[in-house]
Amino acid sequence: MNVNRLSTELIDRELGVWLRDESDTRAPAGLVEDVFARTSRMPQARRWWPPVRAARSTGARPWLVGGRPARAAWPRVSAVAGITALLVIGVVLVLGTPRFGPGPGATAPPSVNPSASPSPSLAGPSLPPPPSAGPTVIGGLAAIGIPLGTDAAPIDVTAAFDAIWVANIHAGDVRAYDGATAAEVARIPLGSASWFGITDDGLWVTSQNGTGITRIDPVTKTLAEHVGEVPPCGAPVLALGSLWQAACDGNVFLRIDPETHRQLPSISAQGHGFLVAAGGRLITTGTEGLAVVDPETKTVTSIGGRAAQGAEFIASDGTTVWVKNQNGMARLDPTDGSVIAAFPYLAAQAVTFSGDHAWMTVTGQGVLEIDLATNQVRRTIPVLPSPLVAREAGGALWVTDFEQSQLWRIDL
Repeated sequence: MNVNRLSTELIDRELGVWLRDESDTRAPAGLVEDVFARTSRMPQARRWWPPVRAARSTGARPWLVGGRPARAAWPRVSAVAGITALLVIGVVLVLGTPRFGPGPGATAPPSVNPSASPSPSLAGPSLPPPPSAGPTVIGGLAAIGIPLGTDAAPIDVTAAFDAIWVANIHAGDVRAYDGATAAEVARIPLGSASWFGITDDGLWVTSQNGTGITRIDPVTKTLAEHVGEVPPCGAPVLALGSLWQAACDGNVFLRIDPETHRQLPSISAQGHGFLVAAGGRLITTGTEGLAVVDPETKTVTSIGGRAAQGAEFIASDGTTVWVKNQNGMARLDPTDGSVIAAFPYLAAQAVTFSGDHAWMTVTGQGVLEIDLATNQVRRTIPVLPSPLVAREAGGALWVTDFEQSQLWRIDL
């Protein structure tokens, strides 16, 4: 355990003892101290992450996916924590032992389409086993849990070059797994590894707490070129003959030749953030909504779309654009920014695509399979508590759980 964290927890527990004595509570011995210690850590455990500080220009919130994480956790507020602890204890004395996190009976958000019946799979997901387990069952599907170690904090997962790759931002490495056996086959050190991009001859990885983007040689499974000296935000995008990387703090879009691996002249982002490819164009986000990047003229032209203003996350199924905003996730037409479908999941984290469906991760609920033709939820796989990225490959769904430092393989 980290020494600073251990010291803080000991201090919290001592404060808990003082609170117990001063409040003259009749709570069982040790309860006040334990609740206080837990409560004072809650605001800052890993809340800074998911993901992340995005570009100031986009107005994205610091705890959502797609940007670059803050370099320090949220400040501690011990006084507030103490008051909260006493309130929790009061409830405990009336109702019993406290429960932290979503319970098995959590209710899902309303159906996406008001005219359609709610999916029966949206209600009542059951908790998965702790991160130490191997084979198990999740939502009626055979699954394998792969513990990644204490506080590994996995972000992205992808399938490429006959392996499953996982980026662990806190562990500072990229790991490769055999897709059939789920056995680890390589571990590559790379500080604050976060998001993947794939080209013909390499796996590119961003360093969300560092700078630039690094190529991993898939044959030797070693680090190759490192390109760029500005902090990246979001995932790399292969489009229009180049590999692109948004660099929000630098207010530029990095451009890399995927064959020579050399950096080409960057394009000014003009206050815009993340990048995706949709409809044969390079799409970005900004305060006005969506915008298109023209590599030839090196200009960024506004498209519009209120749903994309200050987007906290952006993805593309190749034709349409998906953004996370204050109302949940929205699917947009990249030609005018209009809303095709809205998904009212405020805890949505990311979305990926496979064939005719998408996989959306929702904290506390699981992974939702969405039909791209109807925009309806087909089913919910209760991967809990904190699924971050889910990708389908080889007949299985691979899911990173940031909070539990766990990788799941679920047979579909």
